[in-house]
Amino acid sequence: MQGLMLRSMQAYLRATFGAEVWAAVVREATLPVDGFEPMLRYGDGMADRVAMAAARVLNRPSDVLWEDVGTHLVTNARHEGVRRLLRFGGVGFTDFLYSLEELPDRARLALPDLQVPDLVLEEVGPDRFCLTCQFPIAGATRILGGVVMAMADDYGALVVIDYVGGDAILIDVPEIRHTTGRRFDLAMPGA
Repeated sequence: MQGLMLRSMQAYLRATFGAEVWAAVVREATLPVDGFEPMLRYGDGMADRVAMAAARVLNRPSDVLWEDVGTHLVTNARHEGVRRLLRFGGVGFTDFLYSLEELPDRARLALPDLQVPDLVLEEVGPDRFCLTCQFPIAGATRILGGVVMAMADDYGALVVIDYVGGDAILIDVPEIRHTTGRRFDLAMPGA
C-alpha cells in the first residue's frame, strides 16, 4: 500500500503543482528515484519522508496534503475508475460508508499481496459515524478522509469530518441530500 500512497502523492503533486514542484520534492526528500511504482514496497518511513518534504516545499501541513491526495483520487478525471468503484458501494452516502468495511477484502481478492488498512465503521449517534483506519502510515487516515469528503460531494451529502486520535475519523451527516450530487450510471459512459 505504501507504493500506492507514494504514487498517489506523486500524481497529485505533478497534476496540481507541476513537474518542477515534484522535482523539488524529490530533491528535498533526497530520493534515490524520481518516481514510484504503485505495487512496489518501499522502505519504512518513505511515505512520511516524501510527505514532509512536500510540506516543506509547498509550505503546507503534510496532513492537508494527504487529505488532498484522497480528494484527488476521487475527483480527478484520470481516476474515474476509482470513483466508479467507490460508487458501487451503494445508492446513498450512508450505504457508501457501510461499504467501506468491505473494501480491504475486495482489494485483497484482486491483489492478494497488497497491504491495505483495516477499516471499521461504527454508528455512534443519529447521522454520526466513527471510521477507524488501522495502518502504520499516518497519511492513510488522511487520504481516507479526503476520499470520504469527495464521495460526500459526489453523492450530494453535506458532511463534517473531524480527525480524532491518529486513526479515527468522526463523520457527521447533517444533511443526506444537500445537493443533487454527480450523475452515476452502472454502464460506463459511451459504452
